[in-house]
Amino acid sequence: MYKKILARIQCLMVVMLILCSFEGSVFGVAEAPEIKALSAILMEEQRGQILYEKNPREKLHISCANKIMTGLIALEKMQNQLNTNATVSKKAVSVEGAVLNLEVGGKYPVEDLIYSVLLGSTNDSANVLAEHIGGDEKGFVELMNKKARELEMEDTYFTNPTGLYDEKQYTTAYDLAILIRYAITKSNTFNEIFSSKARPWVDGTQILINSNELFWSYDGVDGGKTGYNEKDRQTAITTATRNGQRLICIVLDSPEESLYDDSIKLLDYGFLNFRTGILVSMGQPLKKVTVGDKVIDLVSIGDYYYTYPAGENYIKDIEFKVAENFTPPVLKSDVLGIAKYFLEDGTVIEVSLHPAVDVYSSVGWFESLLNQVREYRDIAVLLCILFAIEIFIIIYHIVRLIKRAFSRLVYKSGGN
Repeated sequence: MYKKILARIQCLMVVMLILCSFEGSVFGVAEAPEIKALSAILMEEQRGQILYEKNPREKLHISCANKIMTGLIALEKMQNQLNTNATVSKKAVSVEGAVLNLEVGGKYPVEDLIYSVLLGSTNDSANVLAEHIGGDEKGFVELMNKKARELEMEDTYFTNPTGLYDEKQYTTAYDLAILIRYAITKSNTFNEIFSSKARPWVDGTQILINSNELFWSYDGVDGGKTGYNEKDRQTAITTATRNGQRLICIVLDSPEESLYDDSIKLLDYGFLNFRTGILVSMGQPLKKVTVGDKVIDLVSIGDYYYTYPAGENYIKDIEFKVAENFTPPVLKSDVLGIAKYFLEDGTVIEVSLHPAVDVYSSVGWFESLLNQVREYRDIAVLLCILFAIEIFIIIYHIVRLIKRAFSRLVYKSGGN
C-alpha cells in the first residue's frame, strides 16, 4: 500500500514538472528575460508591435543609428543612380575610422560606399556620401534630422553622418526600431544590404564582413549590424525570421561579453512566446448594413495580421464606425466604414469595410429621373427655361431661313 501511494506521489510530481516546463508556451507568456544591456527592444516587423522593452526611450549615443540613417538617405536620394561615382575629398578621409584608405580625388560607386558604411562601419565612406548627396556634411546632417522627424523619431538628433561621439547627438532603442523597421520594409535594396554577410570591396583589396556574429550562430538571422563608441557599451541590431515571423532585436549599451547572449535571450523569448497570425481574413463578413431595400455584409478586402502571445486571446475590444443606411448604388470598391480592433498591448488595428456585393438602384429610369427632378427642383426649372429659350432661338432661325428661301423662289419666278 505504501509503495502504491509513493508511486502516485512520484507520478504527480512528474506531471507537475512537465506542466511547469510548458509554462509560457501553452498557458501564457513566460516571464521576460533578464538582460545586462542598459536599453533594449524587441519588435515584430510586420506591424511594429512591441514584444519586449527595457528603458526604450533612454537617450543614448549610438553610432549605429548614424550609419543606418546615412545608408538609408543615400539609397533614397540616389535610387536608380547607385552606379554613379562619388569623388573623395581630403576632408572626407581625414577622419577617425577611415579604414578603407580611399584615395583623395578617387571616384567610387555610391552603391559600394553604402555597402561599406552598413557592413564595415567605414567613416570615410560615410563622409564621401554626405558630401556627394548633401553638398557638405552640414547639408547632409540636415537631411538626416529631417528624415528622423518624418519618421516621428521624437527622441533622436544627429550632428554627423559617421556616428563619432558628440555629446549633442542621441537616439533611443524605440526610435532606432522605428528606423530599422522603416528601412527594411520600405527599401528592398537596404534590406538586401542589411541581410548581407560579406561583400568584396570595389578594388578587390579586402572583404567587407558584417560584424554581427549571430549571422553564423543563430538560426533564422536575416539582418544585422553592430557598433560602439566605447568597448564596454556595445550595440547589436539583429533581425531573424522563423515560421514567417520576423523580429527586430535591438540591444544598446551592453557589456561586450553579454552582447549576443542578451540578443539571443530576447529573440528566443519572442519566437517561443508569440505568434503572428491573421486577425481578419479577406472576404470575412464583419457587419451587416442596409442598402436601399437590401441587407448586405461588409467585409475586409485583404488579410490583416497581428502578433499575439501564444495561447492567449489578445483582442480587448472591437469598435465599428458605420452609417445606419445607405442609398444605392454602392460598389465593392467603396469604403462604407471602419472596424477598429483594440489589442491588449494598446495596438489599434483599423480594418476598412467594403460591400460584399455591388448594389444598384432598383428604381426604373423614369422614376429615378423624376426623383432627381424633385430633389433638384430649382436647377431643373432653370434648365427647362434655358432649354425653352434655346428651342425658341432654333425655331426663329429656321423660320428666317424658310422666309429667305421662299423670297428667293418668288424672285426667280417673277424674273422668268
